[in-house]
Amino acid sequence: YLRSSGINAEYGVSKKNKKAWRKHTEIEDVEKFLEEKLREERTGGNPSEKSDKDLFYVDKSDLFETTKSKLSNLRCHSNLQIDTRVAPVSGYSGPSKKKKK
Repeated sequence: YLRSSGINAEYGVSKKNKKAWRKHTEIEDVEKFLEEKLREERTGGNPSEKSDKDLFYVDKSDLFETTKSKLSNLRCHSNLQIDTRVAPVSGYSGPSKKKKK
């Protein structure tokens, strides 16, 4: 239900087509109400009206507990382990010393 404004009703503005209807109809109060309702839906309503149980909860699951087996199976940790398939690199001994004659 959209109400016509008092000014438009006094002058008898025709609302014969869609353009005139949009131009001469005041719907700010309806838009303001709908925006308020949409904002409440997005934010979950007014937090001062809700109880503490609705706002907060205690997570009792063990989802975030990690064990050593889970950590050892990670690829980043396996890259740090020694690979026995590769021979160790011998240390650099410096330039070879040759005797001059």
